[in-house]
Amino acid sequence: MILNIQLKFTVLEIYKERIMNRIFTIILLILSILVFPFFANGQTVNYEVNPASFCSAQDDEYSSAYHKDGIVFCSNRRTDLFVTFSTPEDKELFNMFYVPVQGDSLGKSPTILATELMTNFNDGPACFGANDSIIIFSRNNEVTSKKKDTKDDKNTLGLFTSYLNGIIWSDPEPFEYNSLNHHITMPSLSKDGSQLFFVSDMSGGFGGLDIYVCKKVNNAWGTPKNLGAKINTKGNESFPFISDSGELFFASDGHNGLGGLDIFSSKMIDGEWQEVLHINTPINSEFDDFGLITDRNFEKGYFSSNRNGSDDIFDFKTMFPQFTNCDTIKENQYCFLFYDEYYTPVDTAMTYYEWILGDGVKVKGKEAEHCYDGPGKYAVELNIIDKRTGEVFMRQTNYEFELLDFEQAYISCVDEALTKNQINFEASKTNLPSINLEKYFWDFGDGILDEGISVNHSYSDAGAYKVVLGVLSEKDSLGDRKKICVEKNLTVVKNPTALMQMKSENESGRDENAFTNLNFVEKQQLYDSFILKPKLIQITTDARSIMKAFDLAFFESFEKEKHFINSYKEESESEEIDLNSNPAKALALESLLNSSRKSNAKIHSIEKELQVLSTQFQYSFIEVEKQSFSDSAVPILNRLLKILLSNPLLELKIGFHVNTKSNHFFDSAGKVTQGIADYLIERGVEKFRLRTAVYEITNELGEENKNPNSLEFKLIKE
Repeated sequence: MILNIQLKFTVLEIYKERIMNRIFTIILLILSILVFPFFANGQTVNYEVNPASFCSAQDDEYSSAYHKDGIVFCSNRRTDLFVTFSTPEDKELFNMFYVPVQGDSLGKSPTILATELMTNFNDGPACFGANDSIIIFSRNNEVTSKKKDTKDDKNTLGLFTSYLNGIIWSDPEPFEYNSLNHHITMPSLSKDGSQLFFVSDMSGGFGGLDIYVCKKVNNAWGTPKNLGAKINTKGNESFPFISDSGELFFASDGHNGLGGLDIFSSKMIDGEWQEVLHINTPINSEFDDFGLITDRNFEKGYFSSNRNGSDDIFDFKTMFPQFTNCDTIKENQYCFLFYDEYYTPVDTAMTYYEWILGDGVKVKGKEAEHCYDGPGKYAVELNIIDKRTGEVFMRQTNYEFELLDFEQAYISCVDEALTKNQINFEASKTNLPSINLEKYFWDFGDGILDEGISVNHSYSDAGAYKVVLGVLSEKDSLGDRKKICVEKNLTVVKNPTALMQMKSENESGRDENAFTNLNFVEKQQLYDSFILKPKLIQITTDARSIMKAFDLAFFESFEKEKHFINSYKEESESEEIDLNSNPAKALALESLLNSSRKSNAKIHSIEKELQVLSTQFQYSFIEVEKQSFSDSAVPILNRLLKILLSNPLLELKIGFHVNTKSNHFFDSAGKVTQGIADYLIERGVEKFRLRTAVYEITNELGEENKNPNSLEFKLIKE
């Protein structure tokens, strides 16, 4: 990149004169010939790039700025207006030129922007504000010398402001932070004129050139502030441009790129610059690419590059937007565990619990696992039913809740697939009710892009791919588009055997004869893979808690939920909170406690011991129908009692899984679990710390399977 700042010393290497070897151009042409068939066969690109028609091979043109109906740029082309100094390499110094837009492209005949702003030194780059009536541009701090001294490294670069009076620009006024000790250059002004971005090598930076910003306070510029480590590196960051939407574009040789200077972007969210986005080819290349300017939605603009041997200006159009910092898809929760939060002994010989779940489904038992088809409002009831009449003996509880989907873009596709096979990718389940969506963009993770709400794609090679769905909204009243994206992992294998082996990790394929030859532990492990165990949210019978629980469970993003919990922690430290009047905060507190429990080695130890006690207990009662325990059951119950009495915060679920549809057997199992609970309650365990449940096992082995029934002791963590 040839910038030819008049100092032989220059700012840094970024300003050094470099005579590009023309062999680079030849190499680039060869690469273009080799790469073109690859793109022609389906590989897609994000941007269309073309050189400006006024660029020449012998001169340099770089660093565009929007002005009126065109751009202002820097160039060392000869003007013949008056004689200026030249570089030791006999190159002209840089002046500011203006070229209007003609049709869909820039014109072919640039003119000097303003003779009254020209000096015998380098002028530019520049930016404009207040409807093009203000210019802020870079030049040397001292321009009165009649003879340029190329060895004068004290004549640093600074910023100057001029105002348009009719058709004449006023005398330039120096920026208050100009200095003879360091350079200040490459300005960019925010749309509202309140922020001025620029480049400097002042002390206290990260190294080389850094980007700074000043904010206007009471019509004066505040102290320059370094943009920080997210933007600046030990290398050189330069040519900042702040778009009308607030997105920062800049060039850097310190961030990971393709070579030389590359163009990056970042947005500020909640006062923090986000992870930088490297702009894809063909905007970036292995050469120096810099000085990008764009419209507010990054749909078209201009940038500079020396890829053709000298600095030239290119225009670009965005064909497929780039998306970064995408959220992982949050799976909508339709499966829940409903339970009665209070221990209420009932005569299971005369009555039974029945849940009415609001979608036409009824489930027997004190606990009910149920999956809804989708979002909606559901009225739930828990009744105690008289077995003799089938009528409701007592209504235990009833409430309504609304099941909501996450507000997000959503990818519908398989998780595993075969190479060469067409895969359907759907975005129809995207749920963004407050946004009018216009376009859907897909990045399949293998270099192929596509557009549409429903698309098909196949993979040539096996591997793990990250699929990205990006959506763009319609333009709002200011012309802005909202840009949202999600990502999903997809595994592709070469043959059906590998795919079936992968699926077998989640689904068992053994037959009944194979099952009968297994020992007890193997059978239990197999049951774990057969029994339907959906991811559950536990629902209590407190209607207020239900509604607040869903408010918390369906936050727009996990970051928002995290912020909520952190806010609660700060608030709870400063004042006493009535958790009964605010179930949502109570739920947040319980979530924090659960997180703490998971990290507690003691809890892990107790959980493992409960698993052992559950297994031992299988052989410690004679028959479920007789509801009696052997002598060997007493030590197990006493150990269980000791655990609960020694840990007064722990709550326990006593669950029985039965493999039969017999009401008699089901009732007997209920009496076993209730008998264990009574044993513990009589010896000092509070009732509210215990919960009993009997489950009917449903699996794919068929009703005739005679596998053992199982009982479990499990900590309650909701």
